[in-house]
Amino acid sequence: MKISLSMLKSIWLFFVVILLMVGRGLPVPVLVIFIILALAAPLIVEFRKRTDLDERQIHISRFSSHIAFYIYIALVLLVMVNKFIAEGENPSNEFYMLLLVPMVIKFFISVFQNYDSIKAARLIGYIFGCSWLLFIILSHGISIEFIIEALPFLLLIAAAWLSSRYPRPSGIVYTVLGLATVYIFNRVNFDIYMKLIMVSILSLPLLLSGIAMFLSVKYKKV
Repeated sequence: MKISLSMLKSIWLFFVVILLMVGRGLPVPVLVIFIILALAAPLIVEFRKRTDLDERQIHISRFSSHIAFYIYIALVLLVMVNKFIAEGENPSNEFYMLLLVPMVIKFFISVFQNYDSIKAARLIGYIFGCSWLLFIILSHGISIEFIIEALPFLLLIAAAWLSSRYPRPSGIVYTVLGLATVYIFNRVNFDIYMKLIMVSILSLPLLLSGIAMFLSVKYKKV
């Protein structure tokens, strides 16, 4: 009986989890290296263009991944709600990281699969720029603090607006803002989970969008 790619990936991830449970006493650097190498293999396979898979295998793989993703989100929410009821306070940052980071990554990939690079980057600039402006105005109202903190996101929105005419300068703005946020989040006294959240919901989309703009210009010239 032929084993499908979806089943092989599921079996692989299952054994990765089992090996992690068995090797909990190993040094942390060894475990981190093992996790990176173990997860790199299925990710590389996923991003490679496969010509040996039929439509049925692709559909099964994607359908099972979608179902597993939503069950994962439901389980994280269940644990968060249970902790809130039991302890009477918000769950710690690691739960928000487990909830938000996969959702942002899924959204980011969906945008770039549905639109070309420039349109996707522009949409991400508008969404993230306007969302953070709303967050800032709710936090500070119309004040000097709002104006100071809003400047980078106003610059991001302007770069998104100009991206169709000037993709390379807009890509520079995206990339610089992304690197600046990485530096700021690294300097701020956040725990590792909050840093991962902030990098995922702001820095990573900006950096990848900036790279996408540069690549789109390069491929148009070829």
